[in-house]
Amino acid sequence: MIAAHVTHLGLSDDVQRALSQRAPIEQAKGMLMATHRIDADAAFSLLVDRSQGTNRKLRDIAQELVDEASTES
Repeated sequence: MIAAHVTHLGLSDDVQRALSQRAPIEQAKGMLMATHRIDADAAFSLLVDRSQGTNRKLRDIAQELVDEASTES
């Protein structure tokens, strides 16, 4: 019922896009948390600092981090 309502309002694509962009950010946060033994807020701050320092979108920074980790052997 809710999904039909969301689709009717045209929000389905927006919600889907937001969720797909959020996934790499959450993955990157998790990687940073494990690597540096920090909490979620500190990991997010690292991503934000890198984003601002390089003038790039946070989701692009996160995706790059995830991609790099997935290609390491």
